[in-house]
Amino acid sequence: MKHEILLLREVAERLRVSPATVNRLLSQRRRGKGHFPLPLSLFKGKGRWLASDVEDYITSLASINATAPAPIKSETQKEKEFAERQKRAQQTLARHGIRKQGTPQPPGNVEPAVQRQKRHATAEFDTET
Repeated sequence: MKHEILLLREVAERLRVSPATVNRLLSQRRRGKGHFPLPLSLFKGKGRWLASDVEDYITSLASINATAPAPIKSETQKEKEFAERQKRAQQTLARHGIRKQGTPQPPGNVEPAVQRQKRHATAEFDTET
């Protein structure tokens, strides 16, 4: 019986993830979380996987995803989430001094431009006399 042995790079290619993700899955397995196949210890520090173990893992992922239904959100839950996003957006805009229409909001101690122009115009007139 012939077994195909895969390198880390080949396992990553089969799973269509990066080698770092394979290492993360392996780390989770060693901590007791997840069910990623453990590598064979053929050489010190070099993990090799049986192709059949990797294929079984892929099959198990497909069966888990097929049996787990996607959570359905109620309309009220969607409305609450939308309202929360709107509230956060308004807080962000207010923090940056932007009005709802997108125009900058002047700081509290700055007088409006029209009043400033009137004050300068009267000051120039007073200095000429």
